[in-house]
Amino acid sequence: MAKTNSFAILAPVPEMHLLSALETMEKLENELNDETIKVAFGSMAFEVFRKADELRGDKEVEVLIYASNCVNQPLNSEAAWQGLYIGHGNSRNGRYAGKSQFRPPSTLTDKPTWAIFWEVKELKPLKSPIAVAALKALGKKTNFTSRFIPEGPLLIEYY
Repeated sequence: MAKTNSFAILAPVPEMHLLSALETMEKLENELNDETIKVAFGSMAFEVFRKADELRGDKEVEVLIYASNCVNQPLNSEAAWQGLYIGHGNSRNGRYAGKSQFRPPSTLTDKPTWAIFWEVKELKPLKSPIAVAALKALGKKTNFTSRFIPEGPLLIEYY
């Protein structure tokens, strides 16, 4: 599937869920044959993901992930993970409506309060993190500040 270069997504995800997601994807590689290996993260930002789906058409979207709640949080914000956004779905009573195997085990203690779940494949840590200050919101003229901390997913200019 093709990837769009017209925009990307910047999203915060707790570090413990990212680490747990890596384990989930590794396990899925051994279990799934022809199904997409992906993980699903919960969000209340359904408008952002609806807009992303509208803009992307049938293409995948690059996602930069800011690891929130890190043990060693850097002074200046940075996206230290990346993946490919492949879509989202509405929750069922706040829970993921898809197969539970796509949810990182660390999320089992989450309260069932999410509006949607967004799915990512090819999730991995970046070799060199990208400073959030090097990025800008979609349609904006200036970059984020060096101390800007994303508190929810944002559509950004493709970097």
